[in-house]
Amino acid sequence: MDIEEFRGIRKTAEPLKFTKFNVLIGRNNTGKTSILEALYLLANPWSDYLAPLIGRGRPNFIADLHGGKKSLVYGYTGRCKLTYKVLELTVTMELDQNWVTEVKVNGTRKNSYKEYSEELARCLRVDVEYVHNLTFYIPGSSSFLKTLWGSLMNVWDSIVKMGIHKRIVKELIVPTVYDRFTEILIERGSLKLRKEVDEELGPLYIDIADIGDGIKRIITAVLALEYVKPKLVLWDDIEIAAHPGLLEAVLSWLSSKDWQVFIATHSIDVLTSCLISPLGTGRS
Repeated sequence: MDIEEFRGIRKTAEPLKFTKFNVLIGRNNTGKTSILEALYLLANPWSDYLAPLIGRGRPNFIADLHGGKKSLVYGYTGRCKLTYKVLELTVTMELDQNWVTEVKVNGTRKNSYKEYSEELARCLRVDVEYVHNLTFYIPGSSSFLKTLWGSLMNVWDSIVKMGIHKRIVKELIVPTVYDRFTEILIERGSLKLRKEVDEELGPLYIDIADIGDGIKRIITAVLALEYVKPKLVLWDDIEIAAHPGLLEAVLSWLSSKDWQVFIATHSIDVLTSCLISPLGTGRS
């Protein structure tokens, strides 16, 4: 991928090459978040299409996280250019303060999301309806996670039907706590974890907020990822409020799925966790 004049990056010195599991580590304001946001636009750069669970188009969403429309372009003026290599396709996008101005696939201009998504669907061998779910971005914003949780409540019946509310507990919560939890559920209007205590007395329902902010943040993000099932997971500041055991568990969980992972962090603890966790091969 090449980036020119996008967000905090003036120009990449050389094309960025990625593997299955990628950790971008460095100080603040070094362009890590900008790379995630550039990748996020790959699924759909048109602002009038709402991103899954977000309720806004991708350019709008990025702009709202920062300083408005002008923040998409380096120096707040001109236009940016993003170039992606997707298997045999070369995708180029140009955006300015009026959002997308030009999108090309292998040099041919695409005048609508319909044309663009059909091209990507053929290349990736997925249904055209899935292309919009191709990328999912989790910024390190508390207000975003609150909004995301509200969106998850709107699709909770689907989450339960898909078994996500139990699978997440088994794969992430059980390995990191001593108590025996079995599922996430809504009980009396609040998000709870079902704790098995006594066969005669029955279970207890523990508010997730009482278990720790880190678990609540991770659960919200992971529920969304399991529901959307993107091909590119883009997670900024994954270490916020997460204790080492939980961080190692979520990194291992991310690496076990059939998607490409991009994590941006300024914490050496994340890099350490990656080195000691069973992430498999293909790390960058």
